[in-house]
Amino acid sequence: MFVELYPHCTVIYSYPNSVRPPLPYVVLDFERIDQVGSFECIEDGILWQEKCKRIPFSAELVTESKTEHAAGVKKVGLSTAVDDLEQAAQFFDSQYAGDKMRAMNITVCADGSPEAIHNSAPGVERARCSFYVDFVQSTKEYAALAPADGEYSEDHASAASKTVADMKAGWFDEVEVEKKFEDE
Repeated sequence: MFVELYPHCTVIYSYPNSVRPPLPYVVLDFERIDQVGSFECIEDGILWQEKCKRIPFSAELVTESKTEHAAGVKKVGLSTAVDDLEQAAQFFDSQYAGDKMRAMNITVCADGSPEAIHNSAPGVERARCSFYVDFVQSTKEYAALAPADGEYSEDHASAASKTVADMKAGWFDEVEVEKKFEDE
């Protein structure tokens, strides 16, 4: 989504000793995944689990400075890096981004306002903003075959149906074959 938002910038992920591309570029620096909630239920021998997770990350926009030197005069143009990064925060609040995020089953939100990074190299402007991505990780297991609190038994507290779970698992441990003859 950052590539679409900044079509003239190279978008890279931050990692140690990464090579920085030519200006302008956006660096996405992801942090660890946090679990913020979970839900589980057993239905027809299937254990359904949903884990709500969040990945905080920062986006740093690095672009050329608007400062010019000509005939011994220094012209300082207004920095646009912060304003340009503010567009990302507004983009993720838009209906268009909302539709794209629903299709990917994620939510991206700004966590604060963009801030200028001072003391950067001459001729370079930098700004950073914090974001986070929320998503749901869904899993299903065959509860009848592996109950959470011990071995499977017909009177297990989950009331899981071994027959249904076995059918959904795609295997069986016994079979009965019946051959029917049609009248000749």
